Order: sequence, then C-alpha cells, then structure tokens
Amino acid sequence: MAKKKSLKGLGARYGIKLRKQYTKIHLTLKENRTCPECGSKKFSRDAVGIWSCKKCSFKIAGTAYDINL
Repeated sequence: MAKKKSLKGLGARYGIKLRKQYTKIHLTLKENRTCPECGSKKFSRDAVGIWSCKKCSFKIAGTAYDINL
C-alpha cells in the first residue's frame, strides 16, 4: 500500500494548487535531518531560519523551510 502524501485539515478549501504547495513545504519541513556537527538525527528547526541540534546544541542559520549546507 502506498503512503498517502496529503494533509488532513485543509479539506476541499483553498484550491488544489495551494494544497499541493503547502503539502510539499510541510513534508520538507518535517523530514528527519542529521546534525552537521555530531551526526545525530535530532537536528530540527527552532524558528524561521534557525536550525539547532537537540543533542549537541549546535545552531546554524539557514532558509525558512530547509537547511542548505
């Protein structure tokens, strides 16, 4: 069975184009990342453009929805 890549809660509102864009950004934001400093999988976004590791407290500035190293 294939994994469904849509978000619940938007329903039939806002149009298909905006729902697809929102889904793409949301999945990119929530994917697992590795810390460039210690290599753990606990690297996540704290705020817009601020990314940090929960294990080693390494912080880096990046883009809003994804980190470009």
